[in-house]
Amino acid sequence: MLKKTLCGAALLLTALALSPLSHAADYPVKPVKILVGFAPGGPTDLIARLIAKSLSEDLGQPFIVENKAGAGGDIATQDAAAASPDGYTGLVAGINLTINPWMNESLHVDSRKDLLPVRIVAVAPTVLVVRNSFPAKTFAEFLQEVRKNPGKYNSAAPGASPLLATELFSRQTGTNIIPIPYKGAAPAMTDLMAGHVDLSFATLGSVLPLIKSGKVKALAVASPSRDPQLPNVPTFAEQGMKDFKFDAWDGLVMPAGTPQPIINKLAKSLAKMAKSPEFKKATLQIGMAPVLESSPQAFAKTIDTELKLYKVLAVSVRKKIAR
Repeated sequence: MLKKTLCGAALLLTALALSPLSHAADYPVKPVKILVGFAPGGPTDLIARLIAKSLSEDLGQPFIVENKAGAGGDIATQDAAAASPDGYTGLVAGINLTINPWMNESLHVDSRKDLLPVRIVAVAPTVLVVRNSFPAKTFAEFLQEVRKNPGKYNSAAPGASPLLATELFSRQTGTNIIPIPYKGAAPAMTDLMAGHVDLSFATLGSVLPLIKSGKVKALAVASPSRDPQLPNVPTFAEQGMKDFKFDAWDGLVMPAGTPQPIINKLAKSLAKMAKSPEFKKATLQIGMAPVLESSPQAFAKTIDTELKLYKVLAVSVRKKIAR
């Protein structure tokens, strides 16, 4: 009798140990919901739809995008963190995961404890753009001008990302550029074109049409090499600022507790997507580029690094805005 009981217990333990693996092998067996914290048509939404299409085709079940816009992406983030960790609810998010915890005191989500990173799939560089009447034609002239006139120039900041990019630049250059918060990119760029504000640290996708049409001037791009869509715009690194890095990435995360085999299966599928010509073409059209090398571990490291950096920057930014 005891022998039978022990055998039964052993079989039960073996079944429990193998269940996540067998679950992952069959996954998904029903539609998967992909949350997005921003309105349809924006860069993160478009990336989410590319992810959903690719995963649907590769894994054989519908991946359905659901937009839950509001609070800078925090509504969707909170819903994702609270979802069942069974692999059937995910979140496509950007650097709001590493900025918003320090900018929004009402956000009760720990980006590392409450969510599991799967993979970063695309990245957009930050571009320094100025109004056409700005008294500088090159980055060197720009830097000389803002250093000579601390506190004179302001930066349009539609969201937390450009706010922190402005602060990071000011710290690294010893300048004092005043961030002006905006509720959206459209009014910020309208004021920049009209000359009501002086400059902006913007993602490439949000300003590329304005740069190409000559409505604003691009002085530097924060990417490892010159962007193929702006071959005449030098990088910050070329101009002596090797440490100025402020990429806007998009990636997939899942609720904490999601079985690791499911995380790995999703990451493997997204790696195939990121290397496809179709994804490269689609991301290029919105001012982004595919991330060819990534993993759950690399994504986690990115989140850890940014959380530490942005905490320091956010404290300073909030003090400036409150003045």
